[in-house]
Amino acid sequence: MSKSPPPMVPVPAALETVLKEAATLLWFRHQNGSSSKGILCPPSELVGRISAVDVTAPHPGYPNHNSSIMDGYAIKTSDLNGFNNNNKRSTQENDQSEPSLDFVLVGKVYAGDEQTVAPFERNHRTAVYVTTGAVIPDGYDAVVPVEETYIVESSHERPKMHIISSKVQSVLNTKPWTWIRTVGCDIPPNSMVLSKGERIQPVHLALITQVGISQDDVKVKELIRVGVLSTGNELTPSGSCKNSTIGKIPDVNRPLLLAQLSTYRNCEAVDLGIVTDDEGRDIISKRLNKALWDQDGIMEGSTRESVDVLITTGGISMGEKDIMEQVLVQGLGGKVHFGRMNMKPGKPTTFITIDRKTSRGTLLRKLIFALPGNPVSASVCAELLVRPCLDLLYHANINDFYDKNKEKKTCQNAYDKELEMATFVRWATENAFVHEEVVAILSSDVALDKERPEYHRVSLERVPIPAHVGDNQFGKLYNQQYAYRASTTGVQRSSRVLSLRNADGLMLLPRGGPLGCGFDIARKGTSFPVLLFSSLSESTSTRTLFKDSVHHKTTTSDTKSQLNNATISLGLILCDSCNQSRHNEIISENSAVLIRCLGGEGRAVVLRKAPVSLSNGDSLTRQFSDIVNGPDMEGVDVIFAIVPTPPNFEDQGCCGIAFRAGLEVSHAVSSILVKNAHALALQVRKGAAAQDGIAALFENVVGTVRDGTAVLVSCSDKGFEGAVSSISGSLWHLANILSQ
Repeated sequence: MSKSPPPMVPVPAALETVLKEAATLLWFRHQNGSSSKGILCPPSELVGRISAVDVTAPHPGYPNHNSSIMDGYAIKTSDLNGFNNNNKRSTQENDQSEPSLDFVLVGKVYAGDEQTVAPFERNHRTAVYVTTGAVIPDGYDAVVPVEETYIVESSHERPKMHIISSKVQSVLNTKPWTWIRTVGCDIPPNSMVLSKGERIQPVHLALITQVGISQDDVKVKELIRVGVLSTGNELTPSGSCKNSTIGKIPDVNRPLLLAQLSTYRNCEAVDLGIVTDDEGRDIISKRLNKALWDQDGIMEGSTRESVDVLITTGGISMGEKDIMEQVLVQGLGGKVHFGRMNMKPGKPTTFITIDRKTSRGTLLRKLIFALPGNPVSASVCAELLVRPCLDLLYHANINDFYDKNKEKKTCQNAYDKELEMATFVRWATENAFVHEEVVAILSSDVALDKERPEYHRVSLERVPIPAHVGDNQFGKLYNQQYAYRASTTGVQRSSRVLSLRNADGLMLLPRGGPLGCGFDIARKGTSFPVLLFSSLSESTSTRTLFKDSVHHKTTTSDTKSQLNNATISLGLILCDSCNQSRHNEIISENSAVLIRCLGGEGRAVVLRKAPVSLSNGDSLTRQFSDIVNGPDMEGVDVIFAIVPTPPNFEDQGCCGIAFRAGLEVSHAVSSILVKNAHALALQVRKGAAAQDGIAALFENVVGTVRDGTAVLVSCSDKGFEGAVSSISGSLWHLANILSQ
């Protein structure tokens, strides 16, 4: 018996799930007391790491001595006061000669010299020659620049430093500490030179060196260890596959992901090699068990040899050889949180957590990303999910949560503890770093995928947009602004690694067609959001948070606003194998009927629409399962699966085709129901037949789906208004019960 595919989830919803589970892992570590206090690393590896501690300047700060700002002569400003008094007396006695200001040169101090006590001259002003950066001798409190002086040598006494006559008055006005860098003036004692959680930049190395702290003593946060494993019989190690090798391909995923992870600067990538499908579930499970845990690790917690996060590529689709989900779930005891994403490329992406208890009863958790085997899909999904997850694990700190929420307390009971954990998980998820976003203008037309939203690889160019804002005496004034222009990187096939070359980000293109955005092509000049591969700034204070992300909001805001304005939300699935051109007309007509029968536009809204093809060869049950359980019907209370009949139904003898289609749809719908409502189905048939007698020949099905949170009704468009009217009261009642 073939396995039904899991429902597809929107990418932002998948990311939210990943972030919540990662935040739960952080909580487990905090409760276990296993949160790292930081490690030492070689100074050459400090730049780019996150500081684990606050680093402050010790006493007395920097500089730790008074030093000269320029080449010149250190003097005592108190000597100038005596000269000023004598000069005033000379002026009163009508002495009109130019005042002469000189100092006895008693020593020299060069940069790098230790402070020396200069000889003392009791009866004359003294000066000490100093170079830039030299220690100012004790007792001296100002520097006169060398450009304002000249030296007079003498054979029988010390040389004297004279002030140039034109500078005498300015020198006499010299204030204490002129041209002197005083102790602690650049970095006062106790100044923060590196904050806990701050990414270390070259300037931080300069600061900690200035204040006298060794780079060898700086503690940084431990990197997240991420294992990368490739799977598949067709893979050979990179570089060993020749063009003539039939049936084999080089393992591109592993070197691509290992290199990609190294650019994130939040993890240590571990190469776990290749496993073949033929090795089987048990052998692969043992190998991964060793990578994730070891016996010592299970007893006392994860060791640094084990990985915190595992990335596998390949083996997660629906084929006979796709056994990785079996390995991770049955072999290792993992829990699947989602098995497919509503996106192109990367639909089969699966996220799994594995929890285990230590001998002390504490919980340990590992995060598993089972990515598709095509290299572009693997790279894009790692960028969308793994990168924000690793950023959260690396940057988030539970003490920041307590500091900002002021909720740290001793939990008195299990309920308090659960509430505190839930509050932290919500806070950590909302404040997780995600991709920075810009809005870019398409430089050419791009065809939209009619099945799923696409994360289209684009290169970006920043282009100026001068805006005329006024005039002045020099001419026109412009406010220089910029926009981003996006160019596709070419064919977006998931195996075509060239589509990643020169890509600056992922443009969020909506699903096309009548059941998507209504358009088949995104036209040149249209603007769409782009998730950037590289941040515009190194500062964490300017990073985009998940709660503020356009990516997150645009996916849910329209749905939420419609739901807030409607009492009951409806979905419509059109089951048709005939004239495709009639789809929009049929959908429009039946949507109007639904709204009219269920209370009008103020009380009902057709929120979702999706097609089911009766002729594409795919399993009807699978199609219905995908649509009903996936994002196509997200947020819907009641879903109507309608089988339309041709306009000339009776004349052309198409009734047999329509009846068979109705039977096929009814059987497929019945197979995905949680609970069948036979009485309501009979009521639907009676209501439809009362309007159009031929409707009595069609089989109708009513029941609950989506784990009992929605109602599904299958019927023909014959007598559709009578069918809906006959159960409108029951649908309101059911919708209210299910919503509770």
